[in-house]
Amino acid sequence: MKNEFFTIAAFEYTAEAQVMKGKFMSQGIEVFLKDEYTVDVDPMVSHAIGGVKLQVHVNDKEQAIALYNELREYETDPRGNPISCPKCEGERILIAPSKKSILYLLFPFFEPNRYICSNCGEIFKK
Repeated sequence: MKNEFFTIAAFEYTAEAQVMKGKFMSQGIEVFLKDEYTVDVDPMVSHAIGGVKLQVHVNDKEQAIALYNELREYETDPRGNPISCPKCEGERILIAPSKKSILYLLFPFFEPNRYICSNCGEIFKK
């Protein structure tokens, strides 16, 4: 049997990955944190290497994806209500990464948030 791993999620900081690892381990899913020590030594390289990757064995992939989707926090409006996708009306919405210039990366408050639906992949502004 090969040791093949599947990346479930990537986190900017090790602490975030450790919390999720604990939740997975409590459900009996073995977890490997790739690049954990690299980010611990130099947190500034986290974006360059794609963060700390939460990986599971391929045999646990489906169970791990279901658990991650259950644990993940999705975006809400200012009143705390879930945001709905205009295309599929799903409520599993995340903030979409910006592909703008360095100016928008340094000053993200100039650009309104763009959202991405985890169900259908639609990117939209609210």
